[in-house]
Amino acid sequence: MRKYAIAAATALIASVALAAPAAQAGQSITAGGASTQYIIQGACTAAYSTDSVAYASTGSGTGRNNFLAGTYDFGGSDTAYGPSDKLPANFTYVPVIGVPVAIAFNVQGVTSLNLSAPVLAGIFNGRYTTWNNDEIKKLNPSANLPSSPITVVYRSGTSGTTQNFARFLRGNGGSGYQDNAAWATASGQSTPVGLSAANAGAVVSTISSTANSIGYADLSDVAGKGLSYAAIRNPLGAFVKPTVAASAKFLAAQRVGADGILDIDYKAKVAGGYNLSLVSYAIASTASANADKGTAVRNYLTYLITKCAPAKASALNYVPISGPLLAKAKALVAKIK
Repeated sequence: MRKYAIAAATALIASVALAAPAAQAGQSITAGGASTQYIIQGACTAAYSTDSVAYASTGSGTGRNNFLAGTYDFGGSDTAYGPSDKLPANFTYVPVIGVPVAIAFNVQGVTSLNLSAPVLAGIFNGRYTTWNNDEIKKLNPSANLPSSPITVVYRSGTSGTTQNFARFLRGNGGSGYQDNAAWATASGQSTPVGLSAANAGAVVSTISSTANSIGYADLSDVAGKGLSYAAIRNPLGAFVKPTVAASAKFLAAQRVGADGILDIDYKAKVAGGYNLSLVSYAIASTASANADKGTAVRNYLTYLITKCAPAKASALNYVPISGPLLAKAKALVAKIK
């Protein structure tokens, strides 16, 4: 009889298990955009277990456009929508991470390089064509600069890094530059000099494989890749290399806008500051058609800015947001639904 009792109990348990609803699976969040966020997003999405989050490195312009089109549950961008852009309905920006932008170079025999914004501007728009140009030599009197032609590496597509780099150059004496995310427009060249690359990782790999080249990419992508990067003269006259500490000093001195966008003054005189720095943002809905998805996005971005980034950012060469910017980010992320 005992065998039958056990069998009956087993059958009953099985029937209940089949009839019971399955445990609710977590949400699947699709996101992407600014390549500056890619490494920190990868670290945080891998550590996050509440929901599944996938972030693609597609560039800031694609991040904004795909969020607008509903392809992304949240977009990543290093800049806000422009004044003539179509805006999503019911959205907010959320500052998520600070980013030092490095000027990486690959010149044999040269591991230390000082540059200023006007000289950088001349290099990147092709006015200065060889490494031993007099203007470069003035900043580096002891460097063994070759007579080799300079190969510029720039971002293709619409890039927030490009736009912030152009703003930095324009704000610090680089003539001919425009506030635009497309390099051809930003540099004032219908046919830019040099080589294009799709994202920050591609910029770094192109510089690595191209002798006498120079390009711009976020420090998180450049660090540890065997490349040297330049010290940039700040408005106080000091040559400063991109570091988390130097970038944090500069970003902490900037004004936080009501919409969460940092109002960066690239000419700001900040002792020890690295002025070629930016903040990258998430763009998310404040009235999602799918309430569960909206909640999942809010919960993930809250985790990102309050737990994951503070713990992981510095080791990955990012600046965790803090102070008034973090307070604003917390207020904005609470609006997501």
